[in-house]
Parts: sequence; C-alpha cells; structure tokens
Amino acid sequence: MSNIRVSVVIVNYNVRELILTCLRTLYTFHTKMSIEVIVVDNQSKDGSCEAIRKEFPQVILIENHENAGFPKANNQGFEIAKGEYVFMLNPDTEFVENAIEILADYQDAHPEIDIMGLRLLNSDKSLQPSAWRYPSVASVFCESFYLSSFLKKKNYVDQDWNSIFQAESFSGAAIFFKKEILDKIGNLDETMFWIEDVEFCFRATRKGLHCIYFPKTEIIHHIGQSAKKNYNISLSNQVFNKIKFFKKHHSTFAWLIILAISFFHVLFKILLFGVLSPLKAMYWRKFKAYIYTLPKIFNPPKGIA
Repeated sequence: MSNIRVSVVIVNYNVRELILTCLRTLYTFHTKMSIEVIVVDNQSKDGSCEAIRKEFPQVILIENHENAGFPKANNQGFEIAKGEYVFMLNPDTEFVENAIEILADYQDAHPEIDIMGLRLLNSDKSLQPSAWRYPSVASVFCESFYLSSFLKKKNYVDQDWNSIFQAESFSGAAIFFKKEILDKIGNLDETMFWIEDVEFCFRATRKGLHCIYFPKTEIIHHIGQSAKKNYNISLSNQVFNKIKFFKKHHSTFAWLIILAISFFHVLFKILLFGVLSPLKAMYWRKFKAYIYTLPKIFNPPKGIA
C-alpha cells in the first residue's frame, strides 16, 4: 500500500515562470507530509520541461507530444496518482502556507466530505470567486450579454465567503478530492474543455457525494495566464462547452435554447470587437477568435478546439 498522502496533479502549457513559482512555494510550505507532484506538460515551447527537470528532479513529469487539453492531461495524472487524495491544481497558482496539509487534515477529520474547493486570491490578494451553482439557461444568457449583475445567486453572493458552505461546483484551478471517488464518477470528461471542473462536480453531486467550499486556507491564483496565449482556444471553448454540457445533462429543449443564445452571443462579440479592434491588438485577436468560433457552434469539436 502506498504511503503517499496527496498526489498533486498540475497541467502545464507554456507558463514556465508561473509553474516554477508554483512548485517552489509548494515545496517550501510542505516539508512534513508525503506528497507526490505530477506535472503533465501539453507540449510547451518555452522550456518548461527542461526547467522543471533541472530544479525539481523529484517531480513526476509527463511530456505530451501535442496539446492534449486540460481534462485529458489531468486524467493522465489521475491514472498514475498513488495518493489517498488528489489535488488538481493550476500551474498559475502560488502557495502562501501549507494549504495541502490543511486540506488533508480537514478531510481526515471529516470523512463524509468528498470534494473541496478552497479560497482563491487574485494576484493583488483580493478574493477570487471560486464556487458556483450549476449553469442554467438564464445564467448562460446573462453571462453572454454582460448581465452578470443578475447572477448573484449563481455566484454565491448570498453566502459568507469566510465560512464553510456546501457548494455545487468549484474552479478547476484548485480542487481537492478523495482519489476513490474516481471509481464512482469517473475521470474528467475529455470531450469538454473550460467546463470540465463544473461537469465533474455535477456528476459527483448526482451520485450523492458531498462537496464543500473551504476558506480556512487559501492560495493565490494568477488567473487566465494560459488563456491569454491562445484566444482561439480559450474563447471558443467557453462557448462550445456550455453547449456540450447542456446536451449531455439537460433536455433537448434546453440544449436548443443554449445553441440559440450561443449563436447570438458570438455574433454580438464579433460586432463588438470588430468595432473595437482598431484600438487594441487584444480586441483584434478576440475578434478573430469569435470569427473562428462561429461556424463551429452547431457542430462543436469533441475535444479541445
């Protein structure tokens, strides 16, 4: 039987300096417990693998020969993980304390808990929301057309973010769970990207598993650094995978409504960023990404776009 308590699984894609900071702070604050760290690299071109091998030879490094996508790469790590617990962690995170030990100790003391999402901080140390209720037709509509002020209930604005509470889903930047639940609900859905964390939690709660938001420890999440490197992937998959989520888990009628919302959402963004594109290169890149997305809405790719 393995004596490893926690397996940390990190998927890396061209964020060399960020993952090195993540690993440095992880090992700095965790010296008293048995942890294995598994990094799955999705064909980074920035020297990430070479730097990890040099500075952290103890890391189990899987080097993919293509960008396999976030869910598939995580599953590669899950398959070889030996820990009692798995900590799915983004490479753009930074530890400020022994968060992994705190999470493991709490789950040891509360065996009824299966999945935990923890408190995330932005780079400026402000609170970063990391728990959400499941998507609905209304929430997708509001998110698509800058009406987020109507999403207070979905975003748990009605909760005290300094207290533990039961939540439906968590940010995939940092999810801590019992490894044994993978036998009950399966791995991440590899056909999805950008909503795989929500879909994973959705299957868990449907099986009656207990999920909580746990703010008694925190880490910094320098959000969206990988996404900025390829808007074609990040923006298109935010659209595609809401469509796929509703097709998998909801009625045909709801799925068709989401299709319609997504189509008009992309048209709206093409118009918006087309007007703004002369002002900033970022707007031009987003304009091109939504042009790329439009013809694929009614036949979304099965995996990463």
